[in-house]
Amino acid sequence: MRVQLQTFGWLLVAFGSFVKSEANGTICSINSDGTESCYPRIFQATSEFQNILPGQHVPPELHIRIDMQTGQRQARLMPADSYSQPGIEVVEANVANNEQKVFAVAPQPAHKDQMQELVNLVLETGSRMVDRSVDKRLEQSLEELKDIVYDPKQAERLMDTPGAISALLSIGNPAHRPISWPPSTRRLASIIVGTMVQNNPELQSKAQRAGAVPALIHMLRDETDARTAGKHVFALSALTRGHALALEQFVQLDGLRIVSSINPLESTVFRGENESAKLDMRIVRFIEDVLNPEFNPRIPSTSASMISQFASVWCTTLSSRLTSSLEDVDSAQSERPTYERRLAYLHSLELLQQAYSDTCKVSSGFKDWIHNELARVKHVSDDEYNQALVNFYESNV
Repeated sequence: MRVQLQTFGWLLVAFGSFVKSEANGTICSINSDGTESCYPRIFQATSEFQNILPGQHVPPELHIRIDMQTGQRQARLMPADSYSQPGIEVVEANVANNEQKVFAVAPQPAHKDQMQELVNLVLETGSRMVDRSVDKRLEQSLEELKDIVYDPKQAERLMDTPGAISALLSIGNPAHRPISWPPSTRRLASIIVGTMVQNNPELQSKAQRAGAVPALIHMLRDETDARTAGKHVFALSALTRGHALALEQFVQLDGLRIVSSINPLESTVFRGENESAKLDMRIVRFIEDVLNPEFNPRIPSTSASMISQFASVWCTTLSSRLTSSLEDVDSAQSERPTYERRLAYLHSLELLQQAYSDTCKVSSGFKDWIHNELARVKHVSDDEYNQALVNFYESNV
């Protein structure tokens, strides 16, 4: 089911400014002094370098450079005699009356700064229509960038590059028009976002202010590839876990209902039983984290009340899925059935009952199911599943 998100006219962008796209092809921004400035949505290139303003679409085949001191991107028309073969080079250049070091992006094969080259390619591809001719080059660059951002300093450097987080979210967007990047490319973009912000409150805050929460909700809602959807869940989890503002925004955007409405086991959108099962468990564990007060103790009372109300609904949903549609999966890959998903459901129910004892109630029918399930798996050599059933039965009878 497609759920309509509330559309915000104002989008948060770098440095705390707000931009609003207008129907006449312009972008208007609110300055720090409260005045409004407007400029064309599509960057108008000349033979001289000009600053690329927030939210502007940069046409392909331009000469782009980034001032590494200020993070400002500039672009101009590519001189006719400046290159003879495709590629991207990061070169040092001098700017008149400015001693700062500037890295210029030009279609050349040589490389001087691996990180900057990868970032420039992400910025270039994320700000224009999908170009399938660079699929492999972009995917290879994202693979390298994924490994680099495990270093917190490099993650911070990427996050602080103006437009980088927006470019990654654009690349990861399955609803990108007129066409989207392949699932493997979208997947890598979300992995990078999640890796950057994971366990890093400062970068979580920066991503949240850059609009990552609503973007990831949209991406997950519109995704048609189960494995890629799992990476969107990872990025959302990394962004909201332990971060009160990001979690509050997620809740206020109806994120809990949107995410919980995705049932990979019954959906006709996702293909592949194994990947759908993995996605199902990712969603269950993500919602479990959101509902766990220990992970998110500082959220405002309004959001806390919404979470408590949702806990009751999710408790009923988990019980229903356990008793009706959850299969003993992976029999094709194993000589005996596995109970990993059943365990995930039972553990989440147990946590819900402990944290929301007033709202998470199981029916007598579900208690009967637990009793019958214990008898059914009595001789199954899955001790963890047996013990989980025993624990749940004893706490509810």
